[in-house]
Amino acid sequence: MTTPVPLKNVCVLGNIGSGKSTLTNLLASAIPNSVAIPEVFDQNPFLALYVADPPRWAFTNAVRYYYDYARVYRELNTRHTYAYCFIDAGGSTNRHIYGRYLFEDKVLTPDENAFYEALCVVIERYFAYPEPDAFIYVKASPQTCFGRMVERGWEYQTKHIMLDYLTALQTYFEAYRDTLRAQNVPLLELDSKALDFRGGGQKETLARVEQFLGSARA
Repeated sequence: MTTPVPLKNVCVLGNIGSGKSTLTNLLASAIPNSVAIPEVFDQNPFLALYVADPPRWAFTNAVRYYYDYARVYRELNTRHTYAYCFIDAGGSTNRHIYGRYLFEDKVLTPDENAFYEALCVVIERYFAYPEPDAFIYVKASPQTCFGRMVERGWEYQTKHIMLDYLTALQTYFEAYRDTLRAQNVPLLELDSKALDFRGGGQKETLARVEQFLGSARA
């Protein structure tokens, strides 16, 4: 008899404007005894500096992001024991997508990248920050993401983030998705344009996620 695999920490991946935050909040509100682990980007004083001057602030911004992901995860799980934690982007996105992009695009130097990786390990151990048990990849084209980003009108994004940046990031998201699949990590892909997480697609979205969570546990 196969012992069920604990499945608590579900990382929601997706490009900027893909709908990952909307999905994360939907799942946490609809699935009993669940919590959304948010991106607390508004608490990161280096984010606006980074988008304006990436080479100067990329390292500091990346480390602060990873620190905040781990810190908020521990804070929320200290107060209550949840059946599911739906993690909006999280350390995996920070480390394996943005970190890789910054290094390969030579925004981070090799020494900065090595130190960033070392600090991620230190932060992870200090906060007992776990690896995700499963992933949900929110699929959306760079053009769709850009349109949504412009529509919501966050100044630090609309002033500095262009379509070519989202297009470049998309290749890293897709590569990471493919790596997870190759490693047989539980992963569900949802098309946010087809499903509409804010409107009529919520019922189908929840049904798919609940089925995924059930099958991934088996």
